Formats: sequence, C-alpha cells, structure tokens
Amino acid sequence: MRRTLVIAGVAFAGLLQPAGAAELSPADAVAARKIYEVKCAKCHKFYEPSAYAQPEWDEWMVKMSKKSRLKPDQRRLLLEFLDDSRRKAGAPGAK
Repeated sequence: MRRTLVIAGVAFAGLLQPAGAAELSPADAVAARKIYEVKCAKCHKFYEPSAYAQPEWDEWMVKMSKKSRLKPDQRRLLLEFLDDSRRKAGAPGAK
C-alpha cells in the first residue's frame, strides 16, 4: 500500500508544476496536494483526471467529496486544481 501511495504522490506531484497550477497561488497548490494526500490517496490510487469525460468526472467528484467529508473550501480548492489540470491535459469535455 505504501508503494502505491508513493507512486500516486509522484503522479500527483507532476500536476503541481507551475504551468499546471497557473491559476492557483503556490500556497493553494500546496494546500490542494495536502488535501489530496489526506483525503483521497489514503484510500485509493491516483486516477488521471484527464482520462474521464466531464460528466463522469463530475459524478465521481461529488461522490468522493461526500465520502471523504471534504469541507466546502477544501472541495472548491481541490476541484479548481484538478479542473485546471484536466483543461491543460486536454481532457474530453473539460470545463
């Protein structure tokens, strides 16, 4: 399990490059990564956001936000960060 989390963390870290987080401040990018590590990666591997069409991604984010008990500000920050990553990766139907 630890190995999976390390790999997931490395994959997620790639999203934290300055070009991938241009709309977020450096502090917000760090906060988004921490939210991901604490709320998401503790239960499952990193899923590539750009591999999902927008409606499917939105559905999963609603389910997982509830399941992980994200506070509204945590959810907003994580969604903003991941949506930005999806747009830059050319995800199908990305907002």
